Amino acid sequence: LGTYDIGCGFMLAIKNSSLGENFWKMESRMCMDAFHGYAHNYVCQTKNHPLGITGAGLKDFKTIKQIFSASNQLATVTCYSSSYRCHVLLKLLFKQWDEEKYLNLGTMILNNYKQALGIINSDSLILQEAMNSLKIHPSELETWHAEEVKYFCMLGSEPEWDI
Repeated sequence: LGTYDIGCGFMLAIKNSSLGENFWKMESRMCMDAFHGYAHNYVCQTKNHPLGITGAGLKDFKTIKQIFSASNQLATVTCYSSSYRCHVLLKLLFKQWDEEKYLNLGTMILNNYKQALGIINSDSLILQEAMNSLKIHPSELETWHAEEVKYFCMLGSEPEWDI
């Protein structure tokens, strides 16, 4: 599962590249964050948002944005520096980034585990109670998601009788 702001367009580029066949054989796919739906197209969000992808988990997929944001802090320092100095400073930045991430990895994993347990223990019960009271079968949720995707794909091209 890869993420990119324009994952929908990037999937097409991968499909048409020499990597395409292996990408699909490995059952890989691209997704994008929630902002994509507001900035581009809601249909893409209904198909490619991590919350609608089984197994995507709770990840926000914004790590690359955080890395670029951190590296932008070097812009004023490296603006008039030599190529060598730029490489040294970038290497130091990413070395520090890695050290901080590894240092905090145990805490992050523990917090993610607690968050997941909280969701499973509380939200699952609430969802199950609501589904029972409304007599909704779990398979209906998947059907409704598929219907939502189909609806937004057809939006703007509905038959005359359905307008």
